[in-house]
Amino acid sequence: MAAKQKTDLEITLARVQMPSLGKTGSHQHVVTVELIYPRLGIASKSSAKTIVLKNGICEADLLPWTRKICFKESFEGNFGVHVTVSERLSATQMRKAMRFIAGKSLDIGADAVEDAIPMPVVDEIAVQPLIYLSKQLLTTTQAKIIAEGYLDLKAGLFSDTPSLISIPLLSCRKIALNGKQILKENAPDGSVELSAVAI
Repeated sequence: MAAKQKTDLEITLARVQMPSLGKTGSHQHVVTVELIYPRLGIASKSSAKTIVLKNGICEADLLPWTRKICFKESFEGNFGVHVTVSERLSATQMRKAMRFIAGKSLDIGADAVEDAIPMPVVDEIAVQPLIYLSKQLLTTTQAKIIAEGYLDLKAGLFSDTPSLISIPLLSCRKIALNGKQILKENAPDGSVELSAVAI
């Protein structure tokens, strides 16, 4: 059987827009980008970015590279992207949210360590500190998600010319104004745009 061809991609956050936040001023949010089975044996990888949505828009492409880079990964075949946008967060909530995200990252990291070490007893010992610490951090309250979206992709479709990936967002909440519902749950509410380029 021929080996599957892998594509190395750099993925950055390009733009976030949410019409439901169009007249709310400037607030901090957390955007999480999760890769679903980017390649064989890797079920999930996640990256979280703190952004400021100004009246529902963040032009993340204008941010420094270190603030918008999400992944430098190898991909093969079909994979998925799942994005979420948190509620607006105060400074205290932001710290709690980042602690939660750190816990999730350590949980995924423990799986990676276990997969990388072939000896059954040694690998269990190696991942125990990561598992313990991740459980401690995961006790932090998760930030409420106000929108999310999914998109199916194929690794072989990307080249060394940057491609814009637009992931439609669906609302995870209802909004009413003066007793009238102006946003329904699961209604469209903007998009998260990522830039992907083969490296």
